Amino acid sequence: MPCPYDDFAWFYDRYWNEEFHDVAFPILDRIWLPRVPSGGHILDVCCGTGYLARLLSGRGFRVTGFDLSPEMIAHARCHAPGAEFHIADAADFRPPRKHDAAVSTFDSLNHILDRAALEAAFRNTAAALKPGATFAFDVLFEEAYQTRFGEGFAIVRDDHVLTITGSGYDFRSKIARCIVTMFRRIDGQWRRSDAVMRERCYPAAEIDDALRRAGFGEILCYDARDLGMGGQLGEGRAFYVATKPSSRAASRSSGRARPSSGR
Repeated sequence: MPCPYDDFAWFYDRYWNEEFHDVAFPILDRIWLPRVPSGGHILDVCCGTGYLARLLSGRGFRVTGFDLSPEMIAHARCHAPGAEFHIADAADFRPPRKHDAAVSTFDSLNHILDRAALEAAFRNTAAALKPGATFAFDVLFEEAYQTRFGEGFAIVRDDHVLTITGSGYDFRSKIARCIVTMFRRIDGQWRRSDAVMRERCYPAAEIDDALRRAGFGEILCYDARDLGMGGQLGEGRAFYVATKPSSRAASRSSGRARPSSGR
């Protein structure tokens, strides 16, 4: 069965990947990368088209990335040829080695729609980490879905067109939904594809509980705007850094820097 993100991969790579990570990478450099050993092996969870993997490889880190979309992975292999990539689901992936750190960016984990699947993704990530290693990721809270998912958006160029129609956010199911219609002119022929994108908003308490149940200890959380991510990208976004304990006893306690809004 084709992944719904395959047709979107080209547009994502062209218009959003670099824009987001040019802002997010300095944040990761501030709150997470100093805790990663120099030249360490990093697991890029839901790696998308590999822009972050390229930035990390440029810093001398070894990167293994995986994503459910074959087209995303095809782009990633072009962007970061020195990294290792796999096509896999975060809830099922079993990496062959232990890593010094893990990362997941651009609210990728909100695309996991089931709480059990999110916990499985956290559990698989924890299993892939060495004791004392850290996992950095960002998520969106309700403030983000109350605004951007109700807005229409369009890109019109000579050889491609994309429209996004937001159908809003369901407060009962915590699911945000938008319809993406894409046209590309390839070899002189126009091709149309459609996709429905869904994200789930997880309350902070659910994320904390899922991380603990997966085996993480210290949990730090920061409001993206407090870290300098302004505009729409920062609305309702939080960055987490969770640590796999060095011992079983350490997992019973957690410390956190709470965001000032968006939770």
